[in-house]
Amino acid sequence: MLRSISRGLSTAASSAAPPRASTTSAAASSSSPSLRPLPDGPTHFGREVLDADLSDPSISMPSSSSPAESLVSALYEHGLLLFRGQGHLTPDDEMRLARLFTHHPDDIGGGGQSYTGGAGTQHRLPSYPSVALVGSYSVKDYYGLTASSPGVYGDWHPDQRAWHCDGLADTDPPPDLTTMRCLKTPRGGEGRGETLFASSVRAAELLPPALDPNPENVRMNYRLFDEYEIARDGTHLVSAEGAKGSTDAADEVNLGGGTSVPLVIREPVSGKRSLVGTYHVASLNLLDDPPDAPPLLDFDEANEYAAKAWGPGLSDEWIYRHCWSVGDVAVWSNRLVIHTATSTASYAGEERLHTRIRMRSEEEYAPRPWRGSSESEGSGV
Repeated sequence: MLRSISRGLSTAASSAAPPRASTTSAAASSSSPSLRPLPDGPTHFGREVLDADLSDPSISMPSSSSPAESLVSALYEHGLLLFRGQGHLTPDDEMRLARLFTHHPDDIGGGGQSYTGGAGTQHRLPSYPSVALVGSYSVKDYYGLTASSPGVYGDWHPDQRAWHCDGLADTDPPPDLTTMRCLKTPRGGEGRGETLFASSVRAAELLPPALDPNPENVRMNYRLFDEYEIARDGTHLVSAEGAKGSTDAADEVNLGGGTSVPLVIREPVSGKRSLVGTYHVASLNLLDDPPDAPPLLDFDEANEYAAKAWGPGLSDEWIYRHCWSVGDVAVWSNRLVIHTATSTASYAGEERLHTRIRMRSEEEYAPRPWRGSSESEGSGV
């Protein structure tokens, strides 16, 4: 069980939410909630949690009758958990869930480095600053927030991807956990606002053996650029210039100078070998290089390297495409799962709205290199 579990934490939806989960659900009455593979997805990662009501306060109680420990274990075993029928949750309920997992104490009140890139202060709930609204939306007095956003993917090609682990390019330590809850979603099914997920563990298994330098010896350098072009497959950048931290949007950037993160890590709770990354690639160094060493691979070479490293693990056969329904809650570890949004062009003029929580992890749960890390680290549950 993570240490943070002992620290322990209206109405959301518009339109046709799935029925509310029973308050006498299995998740509330049993320490082992039922799981099943994700619908129409691969079976090697991710699980749907059945009959859970995340508004039940007992879900986070560290007792034999609480499912808290089982939910934490399931998350770090499968990387991604999906809960249906949670349209009735409040921000308090969402925070209660998020606090089960590793989080930086300074971020509980929203004062830390939690939000970047379209989820700045103007999109955070005043009384719950760790909870942000993301998407294309307009709200009036939603828990004290009146705001609107056109979304950020309207000019994307339908096949454009932007694979990333949240906060990796400008947050230290980057978030482990991300939660998203669907409040509004475009009608029409596939091609209408899905989020795509893939297993970073499978990506590590599929690393090309001929990659040079050895991925286990590499740290990738990331930065939020002012202007950039993402490769269509979403694994890297084609071009970039400037720094977002030097623009009028600097208040949305935590670390303007970027970050340097091992590519192959040992996830500290499960002990799994995994990749972490984001398309915001700036350059590449070796783990043993001093902090001020010049890059081993410059922008072009490092982005080519990232494409080769991630490509096999992000082929269609390994991807879970989640078509959102109102009331869905997705919870994932950014150390075990990578994800991407999809183009908003096909539903221009319609709203897509989610709440999102992503708090910095505690320092001990920051990404650590697989090389030289101890197998005993995989004992945090």
